[in-house]
Amino acid sequence: MCVMTTHSDNRPPPSSSERISGVGDLIVAIPALLGFAPHRSLILICISRAADGAASLGTIMRHDLVLPSTDGGDAVSIFGPSVGVEMAGVIDHFAAVCAQNGEDSALALIVDDRAGESSRDARAAGGDARRFMAIATYLTDSLAAVGTRLSQVFAMQAIVEGERWRSLTGPLQRGILADPKISPVALAYAVDGRMVHASRTALEQAMEPIDDTLAFHVEKCMAAAEAVDSGSDRLRVEAVVSQLEWWSSRSRERPAVVELAPARAAQFAVALRSVMVRDSLLAIALTELSDIAERLWMFLMRTVPACERACPATLLGFYAYARGDGALASVAIDIALDADPTYSLAHLLERSLLTGARPGMIREVALSGYQVAELCGVRLPPPVD
Repeated sequence: MCVMTTHSDNRPPPSSSERISGVGDLIVAIPALLGFAPHRSLILICISRAADGAASLGTIMRHDLVLPSTDGGDAVSIFGPSVGVEMAGVIDHFAAVCAQNGEDSALALIVDDRAGESSRDARAAGGDARRFMAIATYLTDSLAAVGTRLSQVFAMQAIVEGERWRSLTGPLQRGILADPKISPVALAYAVDGRMVHASRTALEQAMEPIDDTLAFHVEKCMAAAEAVDSGSDRLRVEAVVSQLEWWSSRSRERPAVVELAPARAAQFAVALRSVMVRDSLLAIALTELSDIAERLWMFLMRTVPACERACPATLLGFYAYARGDGALASVAIDIALDADPTYSLAHLLERSLLTGARPGMIREVALSGYQVAELCGVRLPPPVD
């Protein structure tokens, strides 16, 4: 999330234990780590080092790449090179997140179809290459100002099999990318059921609310669901958790399809109006039911009437954020705020994403859901490690 007009995605450190060795392996892992294949993007990858010198991935930040105009009318200059005003703001925000998280080092990727095999020497390269070098230099200086060392900037036209990549700064390196679809990280995420979309736009389209016969019948069932609602937060929470447990009990050979009859979907939409119910269900993000619950929030977000959409969309964003999926969280929170611009929990998550808060903080909020559930008289499944 970002106050700027183009998309910004902060991706907290991945939980995958798959080893990444070499620049090429890291580049082809990026679509899986982001959840979509980036286009015309500036990506900053923070690198953390343990006491024994072992390196691991830290926060990953991505923003649409907007090159400054050729006439320099929108340029911002530091130590010579110029970047557009918008990208200067983006880079300054990246630096602020690095400062907040105490990031020691990072490397960057420029993924852009205009990034051809031009010279590393901006003086001898074409206009686009000079602007790429300007962004690389501005990023290097901005990070250095907050104590983060940018080791290298790499450029490529796309992250696809057979694409050539090269270094723009630092030691001269180049190579050819393997297939991102079969990278160790992508395969590990696929086992966990995580999809990699063709673009961020494709991710957004996959989450758009649907206007079909099912959604029509859900809306028709809302009045009846309000009439039969028990008014008991305990019964509301138990109904949702029981449904999740039933889906979760299905065998691997016949996995559950997460969908509801219109009357049941309307019942859950009414139940989620209660803040006590919503806050109790935050804790499910820490349990073995979290994956199936995410699919339920997605289903409800896409099928319930617009006025009921804020809560399931916020829950989806919360769960995605808790497991480190910043892009999915960002899109879900946008949907929540479109449905209800005053929805306070969605605003809290939006601010957390903007400032680069780590998933651990979100999981601490999820723990409070157990206390709320206890007040409702419900015993939730225990958290898993």
